[in-house]
Amino acid sequence: HTRRPPPRLISDTFNQFGLQQMLGDRLAFLPVSSDTLASDILELIPPEKVVLDIQPSNMAEDELIDIVSQLHSRQFRFSLSHFTYSQALQPLFALASYVTHDVHASTMDTIQEQIQKVQHLPLQHIAKNLQSYEDFQQHKKGMFALYQGYKFTPYDSLSRNRLDSSSFHVMQLFNLVMSQADFNLIEDHFKHDVALSYSLLCYLNSAGYGMPYKVESIRSALMLLGYNFLARWLTLLIFAGADVRAGQRVLLNTALIRGRLMELLGAKTLTQQDGDRLFITGIFSMLDTFLAIPLEKALDSLNLPDEVNSALKSGQGRYAPLLTLALTFETGATEQTLALCKEINISPKEASDAHVAAIEWAGKLT
Repeated sequence: HTRRPPPRLISDTFNQFGLQQMLGDRLAFLPVSSDTLASDILELIPPEKVVLDIQPSNMAEDELIDIVSQLHSRQFRFSLSHFTYSQALQPLFALASYVTHDVHASTMDTIQEQIQKVQHLPLQHIAKNLQSYEDFQQHKKGMFALYQGYKFTPYDSLSRNRLDSSSFHVMQLFNLVMSQADFNLIEDHFKHDVALSYSLLCYLNSAGYGMPYKVESIRSALMLLGYNFLARWLTLLIFAGADVRAGQRVLLNTALIRGRLMELLGAKTLTQQDGDRLFITGIFSMLDTFLAIPLEKALDSLNLPDEVNSALKSGQGRYAPLLTLALTFETGATEQTLALCKEINISPKEASDAHVAAIEWAGKLT
């Protein structure tokens, strides 16, 4: 919602990056200028996948309404940002599906007044530019249907101050795997957790894993997976063991994207073992947020390689630039992204392709 991408970028994103597959059943909100609305470039965009986010321009109101009406007849949906309702704009609001309100650029009294003026229309209202989870809590009072923000990840010290028992047990297993303990010891720990053993066998015997035969014992499962893959699986279960509320599912998806993106970015120059560790680094970069305990405390409970700890605790080491690059995609820090791509020796297009692939992968996994 902060920048309007040029028309060619919009079409390239859909046609070259496979954004339709990445979105799945979700919608993409695309900020568009009046020039884009009037161009033929929208012929390349599937209307069922996007909401065109329109902002005020110098275009005459009648002309804008006419263009939007034509696009509406082609099944496009619209969001209106920074528009003030008036009788002259009634037809435009009637064509829209969403209205976006910047909660930090307007007072709540002003927003409420605007919402009341259009309450006769079937519009969904979006709270934009939320800065924190506390910000979200403050504004989720029934006026808004959707929420947008970039900073939902700070650690909330008031939520919890210790690990739940299921996460703690998975961490113990994770430490055994990372230290490459004897499989007999790992198997014994699995046998003390029926639910975890069941989950492992269900996973390996699922159609998605594609095993040609049925895996019937924990020992066979462990031998089949090996230490590296088992560590990745347990990494995800540390998150899954927590109380996954709707907001936390968003955080989990973000963590998965970070982990997969770091792995893909490192594939060009680093080893497969580094790839596994990069994945873990990206996932655990949100461990404090997800478990609601300080990151240092969470990491101290884990037997992590020095490179992972250095990147997470002090922002140092070989993995740190890849983690920072992954974070720039979330914040939209374009200049920093370009500088880091140069430092890591990866092209901006390669980095962007990897980001889209990571989003698609995380969507399928969740």
